[in-house]
Amino acid sequence: MKKKKIRRKKRLLVVLCTFFLLLMTAVVGVVLFLLPYSRATMDMSLLTLNEESNPARLYAADPEAKGGGEFRYHLLDEGLPMEIHQQIPVTYEDVPEDLINAFVAIEDKRFFTHEGVDFKRTAHAVWDYLIHRGNASFGGSTITQQVVKNLTGNRDRTPERKLTEMFTALDLERRADKRKILEVYLNIINLGSGCMGVGAASACYFQKQPSELSLAECAALAAITNRPTLYNPRTHPEENRQRREIILREMRDQGYIDDVRYAEAMSETPVICDAPSSATTVTSWYTEMVISDVVRDLQERLDYSYERAMLLLSSGGLRIETSMDETLQEILTSYYETIGHFPVGTDGRPQSAAVIMDPYTGDILAVAGAIGKKDGYYLQNYATQTRRPAGSAIKPLSVYTPALKDGVITWSSIFEDVPLEELNGRPWPQNADGLYRGRVTVRDSVSHSLNTVAVEILRRVGMERSFDFLHDTLRLSELLPPTAENVGDMTIASLALGQNSVGVTVRGLTGGYTIFSEGVYHPPISYRRVLDEKGRVLMENSTTGERVLSPAEACVMTKLLSSVTSDGTAAGLLLTDEMGIPSAGKTGTTQNNCDRWFVGYTPKLLCGVWMGYDYPAPLDGIIGNPSIDIWDDVMMACEKIYRGVDRRSSFEVCDGVVPVKLCPLTGEIATPDCYDALGDLHPPMVGWFVEGTEPADCCHLHFSVWQEMSTQATDIEDKTEGEEDASPQTEPTNETLALSPNF
Repeated sequence: MKKKKIRRKKRLLVVLCTFFLLLMTAVVGVVLFLLPYSRATMDMSLLTLNEESNPARLYAADPEAKGGGEFRYHLLDEGLPMEIHQQIPVTYEDVPEDLINAFVAIEDKRFFTHEGVDFKRTAHAVWDYLIHRGNASFGGSTITQQVVKNLTGNRDRTPERKLTEMFTALDLERRADKRKILEVYLNIINLGSGCMGVGAASACYFQKQPSELSLAECAALAAITNRPTLYNPRTHPEENRQRREIILREMRDQGYIDDVRYAEAMSETPVICDAPSSATTVTSWYTEMVISDVVRDLQERLDYSYERAMLLLSSGGLRIETSMDETLQEILTSYYETIGHFPVGTDGRPQSAAVIMDPYTGDILAVAGAIGKKDGYYLQNYATQTRRPAGSAIKPLSVYTPALKDGVITWSSIFEDVPLEELNGRPWPQNADGLYRGRVTVRDSVSHSLNTVAVEILRRVGMERSFDFLHDTLRLSELLPPTAENVGDMTIASLALGQNSVGVTVRGLTGGYTIFSEGVYHPPISYRRVLDEKGRVLMENSTTGERVLSPAEACVMTKLLSSVTSDGTAAGLLLTDEMGIPSAGKTGTTQNNCDRWFVGYTPKLLCGVWMGYDYPAPLDGIIGNPSIDIWDDVMMACEKIYRGVDRRSSFEVCDGVVPVKLCPLTGEIATPDCYDALGDLHPPMVGWFVEGTEPADCCHLHFSVWQEMSTQATDIEDKTEGEEDASPQTEPTNETLALSPNF
C-alpha cells in the first residue's frame, strides 16, 4: 500500500514537472516570438501638427534664368486641388468635450483607462479571427492604435502588422499623454467629402468652428469615421442618422450625457450645408499630376501614411518645385481646349492626351489629360492614368533597341518581309497594308513598320530579354510579367506588335523614348524637389538618369527613327518640311484600329500623343493618324519659343558612328560594280553604323538572289491582294492573343 502511494506521488511529480516544463517552454516561446515586435517604437515627430495651416505652394522654373547653378523658380498662380484645402488643423483646446466624448464612446470606450491597447477588445477580435481561419478582419483597434496606423501608413491585414501596431501603441502611450493622442487623431481621421479632420469637416458640413457644434452635430461627425462613404451626412443622411442615434445612446449609457440632453439631441436634425461649388477650385492637369506624384512618393519613399501625406500638403508649408514649363503648358492647354482641332469619327469625337518632356532630364514640361476645357476636379487623366495598348509605337523599345544593343541587327541587316507561318489558312503575320516586300533592310522595316520583320527580330532577341528591357530597364511597370497561370505580356503580340494585355500610359511610353537622345533613360518627373517649411529637402528627383545605350547606339536609333518622319509612316510633317526642324519618332495603331499613337522628338523636345475612345472602339470615319497632326501642330508652336537647355538645333552625330554608302539591294557597302549595275534607278543610300559593325563590301553576284526574292515577293503580293487587312487572333504558340497589324 505504501509503495503504491509512493508510485502515485512519483507519477504526480513527473506530471507536474512535465506540465511546468511545457509551460515554461510555451512562455519562453511566446517571449521569443514577441521579442522582435516589442522593440517597436513610435517616431514622435509624426505627432507634430502645424497649427499655422500653410498649404503647399507650387513653383515653376524658368530654364533660361539660372543662378548659382540652380534654376530660379517663381510661384505659380494656381493653388492646390479642393480636396487638399479641406484640412483645417485644430488643437485639443479647440475641440468641445461633446465631440471628444462622441468619438471615444463609439470608437474606444476604454480609451481613458487603457495604456494603448484594449486587451479585452483585442481578445474578442483574436477569437473572431481564429474561428474564421484568418478570413475576418483582425479589428480591435483603439484610438491610439488608429493613430499609429494612420501616421505610419502600415495597413497590412496580418497578425504581424497588428502585433507591431500594438507594441507601438503601448510605446506611444508611455511617451505622450491622452490629450495629445486625441488631438492628433481628431486631425487625421477621414470624414468624407475630402475632409480630413474635424476642423475641415465642421466647416464643410455645418460651416462652423468645432467649438460651435451642437451635441447632435458632434454625433453626426463621429458617425462618419466608421465608413466615410456610407455615413456621409450629405450623401447618405438616413444612414448617418441611424449611426448618430447609436452614438448618442452609447454616450448616455457610458455617462457622458444625461437623459435630458440625450432626448434633445435625438429630436434635433442637424442641417447639412450644400457642398461648396468646385467651379472656382478646378485645377490643371499638371497640378493634379504633381499632387498625386508627391503623395505617392511621400508614401513610398518616406513611409508616410496617406493621411499624413495629405495633412502635410494642406498645412505643412511645403514648397514643391515642379518641372513645368509654363509657356509650353499654356500652348498645350490652349490647343486641347480648342475642340475643333480634333476629328469626329463614326461614334463621335474620341479622346486624346499628350505629354511634352525634356528628353535630356526627364522633366515633364506640359501635359494635357483630355480634350476640351477641364471643368471638373480630379477627372480621368488620359495622359497619366489611362492605359492603352501601344501598337507599333512600342517596337523601337521592345524590338529594335535591344536587338541593336545585343548586336542582332545593324542599319542594313537584311530580312525577308514574307509570312513566317500559315495560320488558319492565312499568311502570318500580316503587315498593315497587307503586302509583303521581300528582301528589306532594318531601315525599311522601321520606316514602314513591318510586322514580319519585327516578329523575326524579336525571336532572335528573345522575349524574356525584350520584356525585361521594357519592364525593368525602362520601368514600364504597367506591363504584366508572366505567372504560373498567365503568360502576361511576354508574348509576340505584346512585344512585337504592341497588343499589350492592359496597355501603357502616354507618360510611361513617352518616357521610354528619352533613351534615344543620348542613350540615357530619364524617368518622367513632374517635380524636381519638395522642401519643408524650413527649407530642408524632403524629396528630390534626380535628372542624371541611367545609361541604357552608348551614345553611338542612341545616334543610330535616332537615324533609324528619322526615316519614319522622312519617308515612312509619319512622312510629311510641317515641322520638318516647312520649319526645317529635324524629327524622329514612331507611329502606332492597335487591334481593330482602336488606338492611334505618335511618339516623336526633335533635338530639343520629346512629345507623345494618343487618341482613342473612352471605351475602346474602332476609330471608324477618321482618316489617317490624327496623333501625327496633333503632334505636328503642338511641336511647331513649342519649337518657336523653346530653346532648351543646350539650344540644340540638330541631331548630332557622335563619335563612334560611321556613315557608309550602301547598295540598296543587298545592304552591303556599295562598290563600283553596284554603281555600274544599278545606274540611276537605285542609287546607293547612306547607312549609319556603330563603329566596328559595318557590313562587308557588296558582291554583284548577290543581285541574282535579290531578283529571285523580288519575284517571290511579287507573287505573295498578288496572292494577298484583296484580302481583309486583319491578322488572325491566335499565334503559332497556341496562345490566344490578338495579332492585328500595327503601324
